[in-house]
Amino acid sequence: MELEKIMNSPGMWFMSSIVIIIILSLSFFYFHIGIKRANEIGISKDRYIPAIRSAAITSLGPSISPIIVLITVITIVGAPTAWMRLNEVGAARTELAMVTMSCGLLGIDPSSAEFGVEAFSYSIWGMALNDMGWFVVAFLMTHRMGNAVDFLYEKYDKKWINMLMMGATFGVTGYLLSNQIISKFLVADASFFLRCKGLVPALISATTMLIICKFLGKHQRLQELALGISMLVGMFSAQIIYTIV
Repeated sequence: MELEKIMNSPGMWFMSSIVIIIILSLSFFYFHIGIKRANEIGISKDRYIPAIRSAAITSLGPSISPIIVLITVITIVGAPTAWMRLNEVGAARTELAMVTMSCGLLGIDPSSAEFGVEAFSYSIWGMALNDMGWFVVAFLMTHRMGNAVDFLYEKYDKKWINMLMMGATFGVTGYLLSNQIISKFLVADASFFLRCKGLVPALISATTMLIICKFLGKHQRLQELALGISMLVGMFSAQIIYTIV
């Protein structure tokens, strides 16, 4: 009962709210700066409004998948901390991993009855310190990477540099996707159908994207939402298939 009171106390809600307010403030600030800059360089409203709408819809797909893990995080560290951490980081699995690692220093399983105030404290510190690597790298490297891009634009053909960066984006996305597909195939004690658990949503999403772009290309509004729609169709279709079968 003591741990439950601490995890869901008004103090935890208050401190978590500070982080949320900072995140929202920064979001509105960058959004305002982006709109202002777009107007300064002559990008019309008819061009950036569809981009904003498309990005907003696309964000729904990745936001749905952590819901189940969010419930697990709430049961372990309480609602205020889960609310704050997943709005700050967004990677529910990473947070669970850090809780497990932190509690491991005490020889405690987070799901066990031994998880007490000390283990909760270790978990909070573990999740917080886990961000330091990203903060340090972003702080030290962001401006240098900007200078590197400017150098490449000056020395080489800008079109080829843009293609190179686009290829790098495709490479990262492909690596993440293939990693999910291959990891499912390597499960030795599963049937072939279960091994395709990562491949099925990928194929459904790719087919949906192809249909929207190839056969519905005249519908501009639909093109803006193509990525988000494809992800949602892939996730829900695969879930239905594996639930029924």
